[in-house]
Amino acid sequence: MNFQSLVYFKTVAELQHYTKAASTLFITQPALSKAIHNLEVELGVTLFQKEGRNVTLTPSGAVFYEYVKRAVDEINNGMKAVQHRADVERNIIFVSALFSNYTEFLPEKIAQFRKMNPTYRFRIEYKYTSIIVNDVLQGNSELGLCSNLSHDDPALCSLDRRVIHKEPVGLIVGKNHPFAHRSSVSVEDLRDERFIVYIRSFRGTNQMLYDLCSPYGFEPNIAMEAYNDYGVLNSVASGDGIAIIPTTRFLERPDVVRIPLDLKEPLMRDLTLIWRKNEKLPPAAAAFRDMLISTAQ
Repeated sequence: MNFQSLVYFKTVAELQHYTKAASTLFITQPALSKAIHNLEVELGVTLFQKEGRNVTLTPSGAVFYEYVKRAVDEINNGMKAVQHRADVERNIIFVSALFSNYTEFLPEKIAQFRKMNPTYRFRIEYKYTSIIVNDVLQGNSELGLCSNLSHDDPALCSLDRRVIHKEPVGLIVGKNHPFAHRSSVSVEDLRDERFIVYIRSFRGTNQMLYDLCSPYGFEPNIAMEAYNDYGVLNSVASGDGIAIIPTTRFLERPDVVRIPLDLKEPLMRDLTLIWRKNEKLPPAAAAFRDMLISTAQ
């Protein structure tokens, strides 16, 4: 029994189909069938039973699967941790950031930092606030650049944070939407509109939308969820709904119109730098964090 045979078993168990599993694993079906047969011989039990064109776990196979899944997941996590450690030792800084940072804020800060630290490198993934928070909590990134976090957010028990920048946020509609030719829109006008929001997120811009509507006695009608700013823009342009998103330059496009909201103060969101509380950052990440804080606007 080896790690590869356990991966083969886990894949067949989850896909319930030898051909699909073989394709996923980039091996031939006969080779996969032989590997599973050898595993069954070694264990002295039958692991799978046929059900039409599919296969399902036998009672023994189901017991074995629970242990194999944990073992394979732990080994994969261990390999990722070792690779991450090696990257840290090579002065690679891991950052998860908002999509709106892609063209303006973050590249400028990285260029400024690398003038002083030319040997340091960055690995950046652009996501939305809830996933950025999870990345930092789970150790996938040393630093996160996310949107607003409420004071009662449970994640703050494990995170330190500092607001380092503010971004304008506004209403966007498709060019054929009834609001498209208006000079401004009130919050009350949004009551019966369909909104496009970020998927599975109750932080950041999504929370700002709910906070915007709440004083007027309604919750936004959510028509669709998108993974990132581009998904939101595409859905708005297609007429699926309207959205509240950052109004940075790179999100401008001809089939989407930005409409001012009738508010006493412009709608702004915090750009919040986060890192794990009570943990010493690698020197490269700590240096970049300190520069971001010292140059905060």
